[in-house]
Amino acid sequence: MGEAIAWTSLGIALEETGQPEKAINAHTRARDLFQAAEDLHREAMAWDSLGATLLRTGRTEEAIDAHTRARDLHQTVGDRLSEASTWNNLGAALADMGRVEEAIEAYEKALEGYREIDKWYETGSTLSNLALAHKNAARPAEARTRYLQSADAYTRANAPTEADEAQSAADSLT
Repeated sequence: MGEAIAWTSLGIALEETGQPEKAINAHTRARDLFQAAEDLHREAMAWDSLGATLLRTGRTEEAIDAHTRARDLHQTVGDRLSEASTWNNLGAALADMGRVEEAIEAYEKALEGYREIDKWYETGSTLSNLALAHKNAARPAEARTRYLQSADAYTRANAPTEADEAQSAADSLT
């Protein structure tokens, strides 16, 4: 188990130092080791990390597959917070592919999870993502509503800078 955790840490460090291909290899190795150890929770986290790195390198279809796998595993182990986070990451990958309606559905699922467990900062972030998806789909009224909800969630999370940014984004749509 220690080796898999080390590979995970290495993957994060490699990505932070601008070596995404090596990071992908490290996350893949970690995922394989967690899978062999039948540690579904950590395997799910490795899939999600892999998906995030794949997305940042433009390998969006692979990222969608990785995030989908991570989501399914988080559901299996009952980790609601990680599942919500993975739904949000999946939404970003789907939005990157121009699959706006699917992205909106994923963001809505993330939102549901974050609200269930009172994660207000994450709720605010997801609402901003959702607003941007609506804006990109030429639905300014829905985007404005989601930005206003984001500002409220950020206020509840005591994140005034983010609340102001969301409010400004909403105001720009009037």
